[in-house]
Amino acid sequence: MVILGVVGVGLIVLAIIFVLMRLVFDLRFSAIQKEPDQSPLFRRKVNYLRKIEQAKHIRYLLLTCLAIGLALMLFVGAFLMLAEDQEEMKQQNTQLEERLESLEQEQQQLIASIPLKNYPEEGIGLETYDWDKLAAETKDSQLQKQMEAAINQETRQYFGSSDTTVSLAVPQTLSLQLKGQTDDEASKETVKKNLDAFAKEAEEISEMRSIHVRMITTVGKEKQIVYSVNYSRENDTDNFNKKNVSEQNLKNDGGKG
Repeated sequence: MVILGVVGVGLIVLAIIFVLMRLVFDLRFSAIQKEPDQSPLFRRKVNYLRKIEQAKHIRYLLLTCLAIGLALMLFVGAFLMLAEDQEEMKQQNTQLEERLESLEQEQQQLIASIPLKNYPEEGIGLETYDWDKLAAETKDSQLQKQMEAAINQETRQYFGSSDTTVSLAVPQTLSLQLKGQTDDEASKETVKKNLDAFAKEAEEISEMRSIHVRMITTVGKEKQIVYSVNYSRENDTDNFNKKNVSEQNLKNDGGKG
């Protein structure tokens, strides 16, 4: 395609050169004819030469049209090849998306088949993380990613989420986004109790002031928030209070998270 494009551009440039050359010849003859004090013989010779050049104009015009036509054919060919490649890439992307969607469904079904566990009384060791380094002015981004990944891994079996998004971007705030199939009330109640226990353990972390939670489930091809809650406190010695609790009941045949 690149070669076709380069050849097409070359033909267009060649056609432009032909046209400019003929224009220069015609302008020169016009300038000569306008000069004063010319003999009749000289004028006849100039007119004769101009007629010859005008005949050449037609040949050069035909060559120019041919060059433009060839360039247009090359551009159309390159465009068709590009469109074909784009269509193939589109089909490949569609297949990859279908495969990815199938894998996600298999993952959700696998997680749904595993019963949720109750949050352990001893917790999952939140106090062992270096929260003080995240509260510092120069936050360690690599440490933050490691902590987010560790919390995601540790809480998956208690929150029933196929994809738990953990964010510590806002200072003194932990954000959780749970994605799964917690459609039945029993699973949802278990997750809510585990979230309360998670917030209870987080009270031991002096750097933590608030926890934002959103529970998202998939209904058909749409994603809906079925439960959201904020845990917040004023001082590091206070207990977390639940605020802005929002819940939506969905009647589906989905299994537990």
